[in-house]
Amino acid sequence: MPTTQIKDPVHGYIELDQSLVDRIVDTRPFQRMRYVRQLSATHLVYPGANHTRFEHSLGVYHLGRTVFENLRTQTYFTRNTDEGVLDEIQRTLECACLLHDVGHPPFSHLAERFLDTDELYARLDDHGLVEAFEEAGLDDSPLGDASPHELLGCLTVLREYREALSRLGVDPYEVCGYVLGYSLVYERGGPWQFGLGAQLLHSPIDVDRLDYITRDNRMTGADVLSFDTDRMVDAYTAHPEEGLALSEKALSTIGNYLEGRIALYMWVTQHHKSVYANVLLRAMLDELDDLTDERPVTVDQVLDGEIDDNTLMERLRHAARDHPDSTLAALYDRFRARRFPKTCWKHRIAYADRVDVDLDAFGEWLTTNADRLERALADELDLPTHEVWIERSYVPEYEPGELRDIPIAYGGTTRSVGDWGLYGERAFDTPIPFVFVPQGRRNRRPNSSSRSFTRNTRAATETRRKRPHRAVCVVNI
Repeated sequence: MPTTQIKDPVHGYIELDQSLVDRIVDTRPFQRMRYVRQLSATHLVYPGANHTRFEHSLGVYHLGRTVFENLRTQTYFTRNTDEGVLDEIQRTLECACLLHDVGHPPFSHLAERFLDTDELYARLDDHGLVEAFEEAGLDDSPLGDASPHELLGCLTVLREYREALSRLGVDPYEVCGYVLGYSLVYERGGPWQFGLGAQLLHSPIDVDRLDYITRDNRMTGADVLSFDTDRMVDAYTAHPEEGLALSEKALSTIGNYLEGRIALYMWVTQHHKSVYANVLLRAMLDELDDLTDERPVTVDQVLDGEIDDNTLMERLRHAARDHPDSTLAALYDRFRARRFPKTCWKHRIAYADRVDVDLDAFGEWLTTNADRLERALADELDLPTHEVWIERSYVPEYEPGELRDIPIAYGGTTRSVGDWGLYGERAFDTPIPFVFVPQGRRNRRPNSSSRSFTRNTRAATETRRKRPHRAVCVVNI
């Protein structure tokens, strides 16, 4: 079968069967991902972070295919299983890896909250996906738990790729199942390897995460990740009862994998300027939603209009031009000129130095009362409310418990990283909130109003406080 090679900056040459190129890669919905950045507005902080969902999808395909082909060399994995069945699973996995992010709207996660999940569910029901899950003995919870971009991805698969997948010998419903973390064939009593195929795309050690943490580290230039990806790929193994796991080959790199995922989150996604760039973009979308009759992003705009980052940025430009006195115009000008305000602390060390109360409790108090506190600070500083922001990363924090559950297989037994003691006593930091105010305003001497604000802050965390309180940066302005 003829193949095509694509040179990737992370994995080198990626080889695809020409049939996959013709029926999936070289199609308009897939090519749209070339114009949807992986990290939204993070390129305003790390200039190299211009990588897109397109190359990420190719990378996930490459890793998924490589891991599965490695598994096929393991006797235990192929025992009593027909080669044709394994071929079917591999082709399903390859297609699901390519298509798993095809539903991402412009600006990735920032804009997907505008997608109507009820509408997506109804359309997926019309396309038979709800019935397919029910026939497999599942309820609709996989759809209810899915993110909007996953639902839109499934709808795109069923609407745009049903015939192409069928010609490739792949069930489009099974592809949707993999995207959501399930194998319908396995749930109907099929071979256990089908379930493993879904795990490769959707689990604590899935190839989706393996690609994006490696790619985000490489393309941003952050260089906070140091682990052997090839060693990790070679370490994948499987068991009929335990499912997907890592063999002892991963012991030399699993610690770096754990630390690297957290480090990438803390120093790229949770970088104080990255947080501001992305919430600024989010705020611009909210203002656009208020100014215009049409939602910034809809299901049909993605499916039929093929909108991407460029489309939506142009919409923002026109709306800012047409409403020069609007908040959107002010935010858009700040975004394009990169006039970012200062934050009162850049990282946890500075945070701890300025806040002499329980940090987690104080951070929770800040974010829970963000709207009220922003108005109080804006009033104190005589600023518009959109000039003062209390924010933390838009990306959910990595859950340490999930990392603790990474399975390690050794001596016929599969136990989690935590059970083996490989997790150690690691206590990963939760993301901290940032308080952004215009430069030149944050060092102003507090007056009686801000001293009152300090007292309120102290009272809110009094039960957690161990030492005498000193002024915090949010009021030391």
